[in-house]
Amino acid sequence: MVKENNHLPHIELRLTTKGSAVPVRGGGKPNPRTTANTNNRQGHGKRLKNSIDSLIYDWQDIKEKREEEGKPSLPENAIPIILQVDPTAFDAEDLRKYGIEVIAELEEGYIVGASVEDNEFSSLQKKIEQFIKAEKGGGKVPEIWEIIDGRRRPEYIVSPELWNQWDEIKDEILFVVDVGISCIGTKSLFSDHPKQKDNESDDNFATRVNNWINKRDITYQQWDDIKSEREDEFTNFVQAYNGENLSSFIDGETTKYAELPDSFSCRIKISGKGLKDLVFNFPYIFDVSEPDEFAEILPKSSLSDADSPSFQLEPPEPNAPKVCNIDSGIQERHTLLRPAIDSPNSKSWVPGEISKTSDYVSNGGHGTRVAGAILYPRTIPRSGSQKAICWIQNARVLDANCQLPKSLFPPNLLADIVSYYIGTGTKLFNHSIAGSVPCRKQYMSAWAATIDNLTWQNDILFIVAAGNLPLDTRTGLTRLSVKEHLATNRIHPDYLLEDSCRIANPAQSFQALTVGSIASCDRHVPPYSSISKKDQPSAFSCSGLGIWETIKPEVVEYGGDLVRDEGVPPNITSPKEVCPELVRSTLRGGPAIASDNVGTSFAAPKVTHILALIAAEFPNENSLLYRALIVQSARWLEWAFSENINKKDVLRLIGYGLPDVNRALGNSPNRITLITQEERQIKARQAHVFQVKLPEELLSQGEEIEILVEVTLSYKAQPRRTRRNRRKYLSTWLDWDCSKKGEDPDSFLARILEEYDAPDDAEKGEGSFKWELGKQNNHGKIKEVSRSAGTIQKDWTVVKSFQLREAFCIAVVGHQGWNNDPDAQAPYSLVVSFEALKSNIPIYTTFVEAQVELQIEQQVEI
Repeated sequence: MVKENNHLPHIELRLTTKGSAVPVRGGGKPNPRTTANTNNRQGHGKRLKNSIDSLIYDWQDIKEKREEEGKPSLPENAIPIILQVDPTAFDAEDLRKYGIEVIAELEEGYIVGASVEDNEFSSLQKKIEQFIKAEKGGGKVPEIWEIIDGRRRPEYIVSPELWNQWDEIKDEILFVVDVGISCIGTKSLFSDHPKQKDNESDDNFATRVNNWINKRDITYQQWDDIKSEREDEFTNFVQAYNGENLSSFIDGETTKYAELPDSFSCRIKISGKGLKDLVFNFPYIFDVSEPDEFAEILPKSSLSDADSPSFQLEPPEPNAPKVCNIDSGIQERHTLLRPAIDSPNSKSWVPGEISKTSDYVSNGGHGTRVAGAILYPRTIPRSGSQKAICWIQNARVLDANCQLPKSLFPPNLLADIVSYYIGTGTKLFNHSIAGSVPCRKQYMSAWAATIDNLTWQNDILFIVAAGNLPLDTRTGLTRLSVKEHLATNRIHPDYLLEDSCRIANPAQSFQALTVGSIASCDRHVPPYSSISKKDQPSAFSCSGLGIWETIKPEVVEYGGDLVRDEGVPPNITSPKEVCPELVRSTLRGGPAIASDNVGTSFAAPKVTHILALIAAEFPNENSLLYRALIVQSARWLEWAFSENINKKDVLRLIGYGLPDVNRALGNSPNRITLITQEERQIKARQAHVFQVKLPEELLSQGEEIEILVEVTLSYKAQPRRTRRNRRKYLSTWLDWDCSKKGEDPDSFLARILEEYDAPDDAEKGEGSFKWELGKQNNHGKIKEVSRSAGTIQKDWTVVKSFQLREAFCIAVVGHQGWNNDPDAQAPYSLVVSFEALKSNIPIYTTFVEAQVELQIEQQVEI
């Protein structure tokens, strides 16, 4: 509900100076395996040559048999190959010099590739010979560790669920699978941007730059041409097995691929014979997985009284924020929802039911509950009246069984939904839908990558549920149920740290905000007891870390809990006392309000509620700031600070903690938050320095006030799904650093630029603060985790006030990802807070006055 704006406002965080790092050449220590290969030229070279000979022979044999068996033709002169290279020293993009296209780059140096216009791998063979003879041109060969038998290709391409049944796939059985196809060819990078030479005229340099721009534009066109060609080749291959592309548009007829800068994805139906041929032999495929099932804990019956509240919801302001609820539809005429529903923009994507936008899920619905949690995050008023905080938009995608129809391919679906609602000014998309098995950590799924790409293209934020564990029966082969964990004597919350409890697709999305669930109470009524304790992670809530060691979920909210008895195995249920209070659909009878369901699906919209309030408070700011303020406001719960609790485990279970609406929207006398205003843009090799002037009374050696310092960076970049880790997945990646004692903004900037190209393991230091996480693994108090892994980067520390220095500076630093265009930029928002831990010590006013003084000083210098 709308609250009065009586908080102290956030103030502007000002950019003080900026600069760019000059590129330098350098290298790290060689890998022992690479060194051993260098010292064994004959042995290593011969092994690689034998592997290539075997690969070529096997491929020729395969092609001959294909013709005899009447199998579909394959792309000409493209032989599939899998290599393992030195993951630190060897740049996968350099394989193009060996006549090999990188189809996908995996962890531990594994690369799925294909030959390019060369059935003999001539370029690679030549470099191996040069290496054996110690001639120029073969210097990188020792970094190519191994060429792998093609019969092992499926284990690098198919999902764990599919791999577990791979040997039992029968030729005649039909399978529905999601596939990913690489389509950037060997020109995966632009040529190096020209640099002006000494004594070169400006006109001549401008001519060379224009030539480079023309070549860059040609490369973009070539990528489009390759994509079109491979879409045709793939379609012909599938049709040869009487397969079907299920990635139809809303009309059910138009085939539509989900496209990213480096790949396209689709959903197909194909025979087991065709599926095996596709995985083994279609050279450009890098991902094959079964469609995600939607995992939701559905109530068996209503467990609430039949109160009919007299409370009246009033419509929100006409310009109030809009929240798109992507779910099972909404009972739009529900008395507790109707005034807030943006009915003219309701739409259904469910095949055959595009005119039906209501919530047909039995026992009270699902989307109706989620919509209610956006408006009523704690309890639902029974009397009086209040104005709604936002408009709710109804995007129905789940059917009456609370499932996503197989004909709806999530990447295409989300792209269409965003395209429809972005025209209405919508920035917030609540996505309480998650898969039933743990997300893969090898590379980003098409579903999650699409969320990242849509976020890159638009000023929007997806709020996604972390996913739920099943109560009684495992899902697939990789997701154990709560009952199975307890039956093996695993205790809560330890079992949530098992791989089988990892967050579900698409919660690993880099640029979405992922929400887990915590319990709001304990319940002990023999023979049943709560599995969790108050404020601890819910018994069903999936945990992190996410892909590439990102902190997921970032935040948590109250989504309910489960209770168990003492049986072996235990009986598990969810009485109303451990369930959140939710609006309930009455389409099929029953009460309007119920406490009869639990799940991360209902935790996510409670965070969306706060985001809608932030959007109302800052209507002209971007969604990157909204995400930063939510994370900045989050805190760990009291149990997380216990000395016997592993703090990395806390991060995995609840991320940065429980958001607070008051901290997100404003400040108190003992707290101040500074924010960047409007969208900032930064290029690779640039550093932006922001300064906060500290009040003089805090700098006195006599003062020992404990100050909590919090910093959150929120940014986005363009994804490339076929590459590994954030440095290759993102077009540009960012991190932040803090000044040391005695550094003014200029000297701090000089140090940041000087250390820019230093190896990750170099002793760079992080100033005089000991941050909880640190910029790199093992730099902070919490080991084996880094704040810099994702696109939302928060860290915090508690210091004595006299340890603060007058020139407190934060630098945001840009780094080159997959995009080597020097003009490529990444937008970001930065938030910095200072809080006196004793609430009776006011600091807000003195901080505000100090920033005014700083602004005057900077204007005088100018």
